[in-house]
Amino acid sequence: DPLRRVWRASQLVLAVWAAARAHTALGGHDTVAACRFPAALGCAGVAAVVFSLVLTALDGGIRATCAHVPLRRAWRGLFARTLAPVAVHGLAGLMMAVLWRSPYGPVAALLVLLPMGASWWAYAQYDRERAAHRATIRALVQAVDIKDGYTRGHSERVGQATMMIARELGMDDERVEVLRFAGILHDVGKLGVPTRLLRKDGPLTPEERRVIELHPEYGHEMVRGISFLGEARAAILHHHERLDGSGYPYGLSGDRIPECARVVAVADAFDAMTSSRSYRRARPVPDALRELRRCAGAQFDPRMVTALARALARHGWHPAVTADDDRTPAPAPPGTRTPARSPQ
Repeated sequence: DPLRRVWRASQLVLAVWAAARAHTALGGHDTVAACRFPAALGCAGVAAVVFSLVLTALDGGIRATCAHVPLRRAWRGLFARTLAPVAVHGLAGLMMAVLWRSPYGPVAALLVLLPMGASWWAYAQYDRERAAHRATIRALVQAVDIKDGYTRGHSERVGQATMMIARELGMDDERVEVLRFAGILHDVGKLGVPTRLLRKDGPLTPEERRVIELHPEYGHEMVRGISFLGEARAAILHHHERLDGSGYPYGLSGDRIPECARVVAVADAFDAMTSSRSYRRARPVPDALRELRRCAGAQFDPRMVTALARALARHGWHPAVTADDDRTPAPAPPGTRTPARSPQ
């Protein structure tokens, strides 16, 4: 965090310096001093563009260098997202500067602070709302982890893998965040499944399996009223559908399965294979990718599998939680069968 704060402050210093040089070179100081508002507006507009260009260049550069984002996507959309708020707040600042030098004096200039204060209040409300969203998701995930100890940490890792796939597919940051929520909450419906079934060590009966296969519908019902989740709700409902139509709960096939659900399905299967369980060892990442490729086209969307493979080749796999407990499961004796588990 300290290094990130230094970087952000340095970005702003460089952007302000470049914008000020551009504004001065165009005679912006004189136009403001003389209260020539149309001319001052042009100089300020150029300064805002320069400011946004510098921030965009630095933001895209750090994404391409440190986050290994492809160059074709590192700067995509950054300039527009940077320029919009700068233009709005820059106009307010320009109005204050012109009014300050006008016959109306500083008192009139201070009136500009009222809409700026309203803007700050609205942003603070938005920030508090996002914090509440995160707290809601965290509480739901903790409840699932407590109920199903076999998959502790699974939700967070699926969210991480989902985010990697979404970014590799070139989705914008807002949609990447929604899909991360989908990955984190994909198993929230297990809260509606009896605990004895989730923790059963032996094979499941057909009736028990049917009960467990209701968890996507339970999950969808639980989050249906949470508006900020957007398309994540469809991913929660359909992440066990298969391309060939043999999945559940509705047996959808091909493009009828929402794209977000196809992303989560690959991330879910990948983490299930690469995480240790009490009844089996984790598979190495290359083995898990081979299995995903083998099932691509029938069970998984090949496009999502390819995107995950590319993301892993670029970033590696370094989840915050790598196993469900600290014990390494002992190999099963020859001729024995590992106990079946509930479907992921």
